Formats: sequence, structure tokens, C-alpha cells
Amino acid sequence: MDKKRTRILTLAILLLATTGSLPLHAQRKQPQWTFSAHTGMGYLINTFEAYDQMLESPYYPIAALRIGYQTTETDHPYAPLYGYPNVGFQLGWSGLSELHYTGESHFSSIFAFCGFIERDFLRLKRFSFGYEVQTGIGFNKSVYNTDTNPLNMNMSSSLLFYVGGDLKMRYRFNKSLEMGLSFHLEHYSTGDLSCPNLGISSEGAVLSLRYSSITPPPIDHNPQPKPEVKPFLSEVYFGGGLHKCHAEWAAFGSTRPWPILVVGGGISYRYLPQISTGVHLDLNNADPMFVKRVEQVERVLYGDEAVDAYGHYSTFTCGISLIQQFHYGNFSVYGHLGIYLYKHMGLHEQEGLLYQRAGIKYTFPQLANVFVAVDCKAHHFNDAAMMELTVGKRF
Repeated sequence: MDKKRTRILTLAILLLATTGSLPLHAQRKQPQWTFSAHTGMGYLINTFEAYDQMLESPYYPIAALRIGYQTTETDHPYAPLYGYPNVGFQLGWSGLSELHYTGESHFSSIFAFCGFIERDFLRLKRFSFGYEVQTGIGFNKSVYNTDTNPLNMNMSSSLLFYVGGDLKMRYRFNKSLEMGLSFHLEHYSTGDLSCPNLGISSEGAVLSLRYSSITPPPIDHNPQPKPEVKPFLSEVYFGGGLHKCHAEWAAFGSTRPWPILVVGGGISYRYLPQISTGVHLDLNNADPMFVKRVEQVERVLYGDEAVDAYGHYSTFTCGISLIQQFHYGNFSVYGHLGIYLYKHMGLHEQEGLLYQRAGIKYTFPQLANVFVAVDCKAHHFNDAAMMELTVGKRF
């Protein structure tokens, strides 16, 4: 045997020996990526009189591209609890510039970058039914302007916060290719980082085509063993948010963000590893200059008699809320439904007794269960009050 063949044979033996020594799961591990394209039509939900003045038609095109990771039995212990979800990132486009406008006031198309989680609750041989949630940020060019864009009171900021959701049905052609049809909801908001702060909400229908490198595992509605967790979950947190003075904007057409101190805590019962429900106490304290400014502005808006009858303007608010959390390991998504026990920040700032909060948090077990959370606080279920950033500890 010549030297060239001896070298090739030696190299082949070494390669086989190396690969043969790898763990079996490393050899058998399949790619778990998904790629999908989405197109459809959105319909602006008409909740503002300005729409009737701005638009000839409320329909506009939507599209998205996404890359995902299909979880399986070999992934996180929480994956089977959620039916082996598909998670990933999406680049979306809402073609609001394609709307037919009656005058100079207009919207621009919005590009949104977001994360998503897609879960099936029923899988048959060919069909599957499920839902998905997306959240992220959007970028918008056309903002409110009193001279050039006065009717666009929905988007006063170039940076927007995006949340969307779908109810979906899919048909599987083969092992890798699926087509989907979904009912889609989406909302863009300034998060009260600028005024006016009406936001945009829409509904629509979306057609999608998805390629998967792996077939999703069958859904187990009672997976065993379940992750071990303690039944009661308590936590405290503090942080801050930025709030715009709506009274100031109503009076003068401009305002600036004011800092708000956020403190709270509560206890929840974790009746499933992935779900907990509880009660929280929420305390806020505003900059003293904020309430002084509110009082000054409201004397212009409503007159001295109305302000004097209202009484003392307080920087402090206190509320109690019901909290629902969905857990995936150290990651949590949560929502609050609360009622103010005390709030006396001004005639324009009262905004009813109910408040809501939706956000995400991540807990660091290696840092004694310290967590970081970002959320949006709202009133009336559609009016963002402020974006909040908090740090806390889970016990």
C-alpha cells in the first residue's frame, strides 16, 4: 500500500474513533429550527372620531418573517407543560402608509421587532390548533404634529411598544411544511413616554407558511414528572417609571416625563408549576413638583373654584391588585388587575379607580433569586399610564 493511501486510511480511522467516542445524544441531535413567512390584512378598530376624518378605508396589509426554535423532550423541563412551544424572533411590517387618507394627516408603516411564543393545544394527524403571543418594539416615522399631522393623535413617538396575539389553525402537508390561517390582534402604544397617547389597535386575518426541520412532539396533557416547586411564592420589588402630565398636555399641548417611585410586593399560590395567582400591594410616589404642576395647570383648565373644592393634591397612591403569573423556568409573564385604595393626584389625573399592569420578569437564582422586570401600567384597559422598570427579590 502506498504512502498516500496509508495516510487516508489512518485519517479515516482517527475520524471514526473520534466520532465514535461522542455521546449518542450529540450524534442523534436534530436541528430544531423553524422558518415562516406571514401575510395578511389588518383592520383598524375604530375607537376614535379622528379616524372618520382621516381615512377612507380602515384596511391595510401586514407581513412578517420569523425564525423559531421548536422545543422537544430534550429541552427545558417546562417545555412539556406548555405543549412543546415554538419560540423565536419576528420582524413584522404593518403597512399603515397604504391606507387611503382624506387629507394631510396620516400614519406611516411600522416595522416591529419582537419575540414570540407559539403553542398548540390540539394536534391531529394533519391539523393543529393553537395560539401565539408576541411582544416587542416598533419603529414609526410619522408622529403627531399640530401643524402637519394634527389628526394623528395615536402615535406621538417614533419608538412604540408592540403586543400581538393570534388564534391559529394549521394544516401539515408533510413532515416539514405547514400552512396556517389565524385571527390576529395587535396594538401599538407609546407607553405614555409621549403625548398624545391613544395608540393603535387592529384585528385581521393572516396566512402563513412554515418550514420545520423537526416534527413537534405529541402533546402530553399530564406530563410526568413535573418540576418541583414550592406552593407559595412571595416577592418584593422597587423601581421607577416615567409618566406624562396629561393635564399639562391638555392645557398647553406639550409636557415632559415625570419620575414616579414604584414599590410593592405580595404573595401568590403556585397551584401548577407554570401558573400562580396571588395578591399584591402597589405603592407609588410622584415627584412633589409634579403634583404642584398639576394643580397649577388645573387652575387654568377648571378654575380656582373646582380645584379648591377638590382639596389636597397628594404625591402618594396606594392600590391592591390581583396578579396572574405564567412561569417558564426563571422567566415569567404577568398581569395585574388592581383598584386604587387611595389616589388624589388631581382632577385630570384620577383616571378612574381601576388600573392594569402587564410585563415580563427574569429571576436570577445564582443571585439569591433577585429578579428584573419591565412592565406597562395602564388605566381603562387601553390608556398607558407609564412604563416601569423594577428590581426585586423572590422568596
